[in-house]
Amino acid sequence: FKNFMYDFYDPQTKLTCVHIGGTNGKGSTTNYTKEVLKCAGYKVGTFTSPALVNRLDIIRVNDKPIDEATIVRYANRYMDDWMAYELSKFEIEVFIAVMYFIEQGVDIALFEVGLGGTLDATNIISPILTVNTNIGLDHINFLGNTYASIARSKAGIIKRGIPYMTAERRPECLDVFYEEAHKHHSYVIEIRKPKRVYYGASISYDYHGYHISLSTSAHYQVTNSALAINILEYIRKEFPFKDADLEKGMHDAVWEGRFETIHQNPLIILDGAHNREGMDAFFESARDFSDIKIIFSALGDKDTHHMLETLLSLSKDITVTQFDHPRRATAKALAEDFPVKIDEDWKHAVDEAYSHKGVVFITGSLYFISKVRQYILSK
Repeated sequence: FKNFMYDFYDPQTKLTCVHIGGTNGKGSTTNYTKEVLKCAGYKVGTFTSPALVNRLDIIRVNDKPIDEATIVRYANRYMDDWMAYELSKFEIEVFIAVMYFIEQGVDIALFEVGLGGTLDATNIISPILTVNTNIGLDHINFLGNTYASIARSKAGIIKRGIPYMTAERRPECLDVFYEEAHKHHSYVIEIRKPKRVYYGASISYDYHGYHISLSTSAHYQVTNSALAINILEYIRKEFPFKDADLEKGMHDAVWEGRFETIHQNPLIILDGAHNREGMDAFFESARDFSDIKIIFSALGDKDTHHMLETLLSLSKDITVTQFDHPRRATAKALAEDFPVKIDEDWKHAVDEAYSHKGVVFITGSLYFISKVRQYILSK
């Protein structure tokens, strides 16, 4: 991919970028940052994955996805070259994002890392800031099975002389970040979390002189939004904004599939808690509710044992199900010997949930959440 980009004159160097990696919260952090810049009048390109609704959603300018005609135009122009260089689908998407953002004349592009850092296709960009949300034990088949080894892969996006900002607090991860930053003549910016936070149907806190009100009850968005504030403050000289822009952007930002209320009466909330750490974060918000029914499905390469244990501490009314995906876990495999119901037809499980009088949480894989979201909205 590097050779391909080099032979096409490294177009990515024409963009002003921020590169956002980490295990969980990358999309949310990107979204908060984008919304504030949009409020301040900037044209913002975002590259995020996986898509929740439509594959075209991964490439957006001010929230508007790239259209199919543009994809076809690029394919007609470059397909032979993509084949000659044996580019993967994801590498092609990164290339299209770069070309599209240049064509659209974006002021700034926010790139979310796909997987890991070191070998990720997004690592081709030349950012003004690199960011890490956190480190979790995810994708251990690819990235290693300790926090330190995963941190080293995530730190692969550190660039020479470009600062690396992180919300991670684990000493073994921070040690790796400082070591890698030193090698690249870079430096680490550790962010602090807000101290006094008021939780309810929405969340509010005071931070760096701003009064922040988030349109979510998801506790984990406190850290993601605070990280976005630090990103925005770092780039403020180049991209000035008013304090009011930041407060409005933080309030207006909505990220689909992250503790998203999709239906009232019964209250149905979707959350893409797709790995161990994501499920722990989901638990912190979900335990504020009572009379809970849960529908859960996940990919087979996740720590589903821990995830189900966590869910069982919230409710005894759990249905595990399955969906079409090459890496999915079957409902029977997920259930193990846990006291849960098995329904191999996820649509049937969702339909049954409408008779529940309390709150229904549908959680697990983002691929699963995407299918459920479209199904519920179509009803």
